[in-house]
Amino acid sequence: MTADEFSNVGEIAVLADCHIHPGGGVDWPAAALEALAGADLIVTLGDMGEARGLEALAAVAPVIGVKGADDGDDPRTAPAARVLEAVGVRIGCVFDPVAAGLAVGSAPLVPVEAFAAAEARLFGRPVTVVLYASTHAPAIDDLEGRLWVNPGSATLPAGQERGAGGTLARLTIEAGVAKARIASL
Repeated sequence: MTADEFSNVGEIAVLADCHIHPGGGVDWPAAALEALAGADLIVTLGDMGEARGLEALAAVAPVIGVKGADDGDDPRTAPAARVLEAVGVRIGCVFDPVAAGLAVGSAPLVPVEAFAAAEARLFGRPVTVVLYASTHAPAIDDLEGRLWVNPGSATLPAGQERGAGGTLARLTIEAGVAKARIASL
């Protein structure tokens, strides 16, 4: 798989599972758009909703991602899996790691036994970071020698009925090292 290359990206905002449908359902809350400030790139991991929702993100930073089940057609998010190379860090992106064959469970995350083979099949070669979604719940794990990051959902978080707030992830790349944190909205 050919990687999308970004040479001047140090701060990546990661979103997923937002189900944005302006005018007929969920739309971007101001807090979510404000939390994206300072991002060099926004990566969406599927179930973002209508392509019009991506336009609000594109006003903040360039947008690229993968497609989930609830996504309108948009060339920025058309593939089911994608590889990004940002300042020496190789990042694999997928909506559902179970459906993609990388994991046997996603909440909690449990990689498949033959992870290296699954990773090579999906991403072409090893990655440093795996960005994934489909659970609406944020998570950061170090498994199989990779940093695994699930941003949760900025608009429809798991546990919302119990007061859980929206989340997104921030991936910072410095000197070829990626660090992730979950940002609460």
